[in-house]
Amino acid sequence: MVLRCPALFTFSIENNFKPKLEFFHEEMQRTLKELKDFPQYFAFSLEKRIKPRHEEAVQSRARLPLPVMLKSTNEEFHELIKQGTPST
Repeated sequence: MVLRCPALFTFSIENNFKPKLEFFHEEMQRTLKELKDFPQYFAFSLEKRIKPRHEEAVQSRARLPLPVMLKSTNEEFHELIKQGTPST
């Protein structure tokens, strides 16, 4: 994971890893494999990016792959939600 996202070394356990991992596990109900495949998840803002996009995807019944959900621009994300793109 560190090779894919070296910034992981700079993040706070209490302020970054713990809250994001809890949200990932409890609210998003995703697998640890997804997190291992996309460690960049920890680089995104929980309040400004992860939560709002997750909530919008849930409301739209779209299950997007984690990188697609977080890395896409706002325009791309909203277009994917409109299309109802299923998970891959």
